[in-house]
Amino acid sequence: MKARTFLFLLTASSLSAGELPQLTAKPYLGQYVGLDTRDFRFVVKRGGEALITPSKKGGDFINDRYSIKLVPLIEEVLPDGKVVGKFVPETGWEAVTPAAENPKKVTYRGTSSGGATFEVNIEIDGGKIAAGGRLLEKGSLKNPRFVIRAQVPNVYQYDRDEKKRLEKSKKDRIDLVRADGKKLKLDVNTPLDAEGKETNGTGIVEARVEMAGYGGHKIELVAGTSGVFEFWNRGEGALYEGFTLGWRHDPAKDPEGKGRLSVQLK
Repeated sequence: MKARTFLFLLTASSLSAGELPQLTAKPYLGQYVGLDTRDFRFVVKRGGEALITPSKKGGDFINDRYSIKLVPLIEEVLPDGKVVGKFVPETGWEAVTPAAENPKKVTYRGTSSGGATFEVNIEIDGGKIAAGGRLLEKGSLKNPRFVIRAQVPNVYQYDRDEKKRLEKSKKDRIDLVRADGKKLKLDVNTPLDAEGKETNGTGIVEARVEMAGYGGHKIELVAGTSGVFEFWNRGEGALYEGFTLGWRHDPAKDPEGKGRLSVQLK
């Protein structure tokens, strides 16, 4: 049984009015932030989530429906251990830095239901994306925490021929390093309930994703010193169908929110 509950609680009275500003020229028309590198396109949407879209061999980028998403939000941990996601609607955002192409640093804020506010900081240095933030105000919530969910979708969604999909993905793998130093190698085609202690331990500090659907790129995620990832998928499905690495910021270690998770494509 999953302890995580996905609720979209959008109480308008608790939200600061506004949405992130947008760029007005292609290829980032309608986005808050945009930049291209050799390995990926990176945008922050007006709804606060960031998309990392890997490049194809020979140029251009894969379809953005397969982008890796970085979703900042508030989670509230209930007394029974269940986790409730407090998402922010598009009108609950406030830009600190203006809309920009090719920025080095981006800062914006969000307000969730219950009046909890948080700050998001993203820094781009060459082919490396660093993201973090912190809870600013609890509002009426009892036990909120700031998180960034790195969501990897099903990159084989439209591969209808199962035999061909298995052949394509036979070298795919996900390698994890737990906070206790234990290393795990996960097969993407084997059904797994990834949320348990056997996978997560006390948290994940590093993850490496290799999937043919990402054009040969290796995706490396590192939690940094002020947070850990929690790894989960939906039910007991195969990992190729999608999974999440939820980065939990530790305010005791990092009260000023200077810590960062990092994502790098190679």
